[in-house]
Amino acid sequence: MTNKKDCVIIIRMRTKKEAIGRLLKVASNQMSREFDNFAAQLDLTGQQMSILDFLGNQSEEDSGKEISQTMIELEFNIRRSTTTEILQRMEKRQLIKRKASPTDARQKSVELTEEGKQYLPEIRTYIQGHNQKALAGLSAEEIAAVEKFLNNFSMQKGKE
Repeated sequence: MTNKKDCVIIIRMRTKKEAIGRLLKVASNQMSREFDNFAAQLDLTGQQMSILDFLGNQSEEDSGKEISQTMIELEFNIRRSTTTEILQRMEKRQLIKRKASPTDARQKSVELTEEGKQYLPEIRTYIQGHNQKALAGLSAEEIAAVEKFLNNFSMQKGKE
């Protein structure tokens, strides 16, 4: 039987590049689990919660701006089919409305309903607290370095 001490030694033996990939995966899994656990209290999934937050932020930043399904796909780096399934479930629960885009009939425009907007204060409070907890103890420079790394990582993976 392997104990935690043995696991730590094995992990330290990996190259830094391998360790970074593993750490990203572990952090991503942890964050997804935490988001899902909180969202379940609202009868949502973590992905639905994140999409509600995104739609709320987008509509507040530019109230006249049309938000397309493609924008959601790009924001969360998810496939069109996955996005369609998530949005269909959200529409069924009357959290969002989808309609043909007035500027491009091939696109679907997505907007929050009043029902969807009711979730925003609680979602935002949770996300802000989650971010503060995740970044606690880091200096402004360290936070900037983490953001730079994650943005570079995302852009590099997007090019592959």
